[in-house]
Amino acid sequence: MKKGRSGKRWWLGIATCALLASVAVLAFGGLAAAQDEEASPAADDGEKQTLKIGWMTEIDNLNPLIGWTNSVYEVWSNEYLLMNGRSWDELKPDPAQGINKSWEVSDDGLEWTFTINEGMKWHDGTPITAKDQVFTYNFMIEHQPFTYSSFMSGIEKAELVDEYTYKVICSRPKANILMMWIPTLPEHVWGAMDPEEATTTFANDPPNIGSGPYQVVEWKKDQFLRMEYNENWYGEKPEIDEVMYVVYKNGDTMVQDLKSGAIDAAYLFPPAQFDALTQEEDIEAIEYSWFNWDYLGFNCYEGESLGNPVLRDAKFRAALEYGIDREKIVEVAYGGHAWTGYTFLPPDNWRDPDYAWEPDEGVRRDFDLDEAKKQLEAAGYVDSDGDGIREDKDGKPIKLRLWGNAEVPEAQRATKLIAGWWKELGLNIVLSVQDEGTYFDKIWNYKGDTFVPDFDVYYWQWDGYIDPGQTLQCWTTNEIENLNENAWSNEEYDRLCDLQDQELDADKRAEYIHQMQEVMYEECPAITTAFPLKLAAYRTDKWTGWSQCNFGQGAAFCTAVVPNAYTRLSLPTGEAAADDGGSNVGLWVGIGVGAAVVVALIAFFAMRSRRGGPVEEE
Repeated sequence: MKKGRSGKRWWLGIATCALLASVAVLAFGGLAAAQDEEASPAADDGEKQTLKIGWMTEIDNLNPLIGWTNSVYEVWSNEYLLMNGRSWDELKPDPAQGINKSWEVSDDGLEWTFTINEGMKWHDGTPITAKDQVFTYNFMIEHQPFTYSSFMSGIEKAELVDEYTYKVICSRPKANILMMWIPTLPEHVWGAMDPEEATTTFANDPPNIGSGPYQVVEWKKDQFLRMEYNENWYGEKPEIDEVMYVVYKNGDTMVQDLKSGAIDAAYLFPPAQFDALTQEEDIEAIEYSWFNWDYLGFNCYEGESLGNPVLRDAKFRAALEYGIDREKIVEVAYGGHAWTGYTFLPPDNWRDPDYAWEPDEGVRRDFDLDEAKKQLEAAGYVDSDGDGIREDKDGKPIKLRLWGNAEVPEAQRATKLIAGWWKELGLNIVLSVQDEGTYFDKIWNYKGDTFVPDFDVYYWQWDGYIDPGQTLQCWTTNEIENLNENAWSNEEYDRLCDLQDQELDADKRAEYIHQMQEVMYEECPAITTAFPLKLAAYRTDKWTGWSQCNFGQGAAFCTAVVPNAYTRLSLPTGEAAADDGGSNVGLWVGIGVGAAVVVALIAFFAMRSRRGGPVEEE
């Protein structure tokens, strides 16, 4: 590199950045501390033990009938006990982690009798009775809230037997009734509301009334969420008095705070930081698969739509899959911390039976641009005028909007690769980065009361349910306008879903679930690109008892399933772990803003002489 005046100005700029950053940290830290008197928890007497978890995700809504994002499921799993809890080691039904302590099913599989754990109370001290379970079931059956509308299929009603016993009456056997992700709602809270309000507009502002070991008491969107120990918890009192989820905009800053001890754990940090964290003393870094996949979703809607109509053609969609190099995506987008994937159910997440399915080598559509071109031409999508852009069957040049998720750097890197490959196929790809708000608004777009999806192709992330049937049910015809993002409809898929939903034999049910994945792969309403490994790390000097669930190969925290991830932890033996005497959210915000100033100033000096690229690529 040639040194000269410009180089001196650059280093002078960095020196200035360092000085300004120091001032920024002090200034913003002081400002945040001042704001903290209003916005964040007051300091306690120094004895409160707080577990601080950093993540780069945001909660959309605390109402369990409305919320959607993966992060809010983690909050709910500690706030609302599921009807049937899951064991830590195998994620099997566990009476100690849910409302129900025992159950029986009739010989014909149509009637389930549940007995709940006695002595439980809601966060406000109201006793939990079987009436709450009956209310929850019947409320969801009658009012069909967005997220649970199809999960009650096959269930007719719930009936009260006595204070601690109730029955669930089914019209057909219900295979996954013990494994459904269904929270129990307090009747005295939700029953007093208008059902329309409860399922559409109720924000469920803190303090929330639930039944789990921790209660949401404070939430500052884009900043933090705080949960306090529930004094009415029926289990053994944990050593953690409160759990704090801190929102970061920068993953590297989050990792630095983990190293310094400002937070105790970090969830989904940048892959480039993983190897370095494994070398840190007093920090354990783990990677694991967690029922999740990343994918391209197509607008398949046959009704009124603002998407490109070529995407209704399964042959067109399948041809595009040959234009995706999964190995390259894993290497470049995920830094090697992912598995290549073809369907929605990742391998090695289930045992006895394994519900995951993968196409055989002869059926699999692996990366082959020549084959992709051949398939497009065979389906009638050709470049008739030789301008380099293929036309649809009406002779119109094919233009596709491809979105990458603004909140996920891996998605942005992946879509950049995909856009390049698809352009080589002779398609006009308009690549842009969109936030999840746009995803929600456009995928579920309406003109008045008419559903009119307004997108072509997007890259997104899904964390599925532990029960595979509950996951795959999201792509049935009944779920169009709800969880079926792609608005895809297939009669055979729906038929197989009905069969798996009522098959009580686990091995036979697995066969139906395998067939569902096969149908979806053939029709290609979405293309799974990878099974990203979740990257998490935690400090072992502050808390002990960390372990991974699901046969020791799953999550250690942020499970979104079991409520005992944090009740299992304890202070180091013989030590009074140092705490900050409070949440100190203001300080973290100040440090985060100061770090942002450093990044912004350095970027300014480095890029002031360069032109910025457009958000969209034509």
